[in-house]
Amino acid sequence: MRLGIRHETRYDYEGGASGAVLRLRLMPRASEGQGIERWFVSVNGVAVTRWIATSYGDLEAVWRGDSRMEEIVVLAQGVVETHDRHGIFRARDEDVNPQAFLRETPLTKADDAIRALADEVKNPADPVAALHALCALVHDRIDYRAGVTTSDTTAAEALAQGSGVCQDQAHIFVAAARSMGIPARYVTGYLLDDAREDESHDPHGWAEALVPGLGWIGFDCTLKLSPTDHHVRLTCGVDALDAAPIKGVAQMGGEHKVSADVQIDRAPPAQSQSQQQ
Repeated sequence: MRLGIRHETRYDYEGGASGAVLRLRLMPRASEGQGIERWFVSVNGVAVTRWIATSYGDLEAVWRGDSRMEEIVVLAQGVVETHDRHGIFRARDEDVNPQAFLRETPLTKADDAIRALADEVKNPADPVAALHALCALVHDRIDYRAGVTTSDTTAAEALAQGSGVCQDQAHIFVAAARSMGIPARYVTGYLLDDAREDESHDPHGWAEALVPGLGWIGFDCTLKLSPTDHHVRLTCGVDALDAAPIKGVAQMGGEHKVSADVQIDRAPPAQSQSQQQ
């Protein structure tokens, strides 16, 4: 499937900003599940061209603005061709020990309730079955409800209240998988949701767990399935904060507002050279 994506993030500074530094992870990388046909990232209309690989294998850039600014507009857009690989993501360019994804973070710390959740599905003889069961269990236990959690809500807090969004569901999955000794991580990306009546979407989050012999397998607890050709993988981390597509600091003179707009639709089939002629 060919997906056209436009992701705009806007920072508006009430009193202006005299300087800012942004860490950008807005460049998807090619894999068996996705080919990058074209992709462009800009900040305030100027292209970002210098990208380096992180230890996770993801691409990262740093943007600095030294002049006074009333706004910063970050735009990422392009076309990605996706293929359904049943959620399997084989990373050949990572330079990090998978055991690093067993590390707890404040957002993914397992409490007794999360460990009990993991115990319900634990199956050392068949970890793939256990992980699929965990994905379904998190989906069933956590009602998807926008506005009831924040970016600071922990996995334990979300499980206790029984509701949240994709970030909360993925954090609970990651915390429970790690409690079973399975390396797990948070993934940020995009999802074409056919249930939406328009092209407007939000960045999406899901989880990946490492299964020996198969590699990293994605689990989208919001949809109760592994990622399909409707998903575009952007970046990963130990939690959503680590996997944020944009992080930054600015010297501000007042309040600021952040807004994001993601538009995704099916791109028309690529024309062959003979058709173009």
